Amino acid sequence: MNRRSHPQRGLFVLTLVALLALSACRPDDTLDITPSPTPTPEPTATPSPTPPPADFVDPYEVNLSIIESLIALLPDPLPAGEEEWRRNFEVGTDGVKNIRGIRRPAVGREIYYYTQQGSKMSLNFAVFPDAEAALAEFHRKQELRSSLVNLKEDDSFPKPNLIGGGLYGSFGLFQIDNYFIEVFVEIFTTSTSPMQPLSSETLKFFENNRADFESAADSSAMDDG
Repeated sequence: MNRRSHPQRGLFVLTLVALLALSACRPDDTLDITPSPTPTPEPTATPSPTPPPADFVDPYEVNLSIIESLIALLPDPLPAGEEEWRRNFEVGTDGVKNIRGIRRPAVGREIYYYTQQGSKMSLNFAVFPDAEAALAEFHRKQELRSSLVNLKEDDSFPKPNLIGGGLYGSFGLFQIDNYFIEVFVEIFTTSTSPMQPLSSETLKFFENNRADFESAADSSAMDDG
């Protein structure tokens, strides 16, 4: 009997050793693995913007005042060519729309006209901080309009200027100092294009009234200051 139990005793010992080894490898269920809290950084104060000086004049407000004064002085009706052009107050806001692509502090407006015979046109005025910016707008519009019509320089108008017409209307582009001016005739019902007389009357209006709408802007800036 003792000889038979010897192998069983050895097997029991091996089994016990194996169980002890497995117990040693098992992780301790009571081990604390909670991560340490991350410290919250102290909030930093946002610096306050530096206020403008007391005598600061916003160039955008000045240009806006110029355009508003200019529009108020526009003739209605505007005699040019064979037809009499009247303001079309049914387009945009009281007959005026913002010009796309004009960014502050520049200001640009498009003013609409029509005739009883069915012709349609608009005058575009934009005022910029300097002549370089106005010339850049002249070239931007030149590129846009050249895809529609063939533009050419006209010696009867101040330079730079470009005038052309075609299936998509007639365009007159002008740059005077820090101003850009465009005459756009969408439709005309007369036998000849009214571009020449419209451009002449528009530039005449600009030169004759420039001192008035610029002085109105200067007065407004002084009042604000």
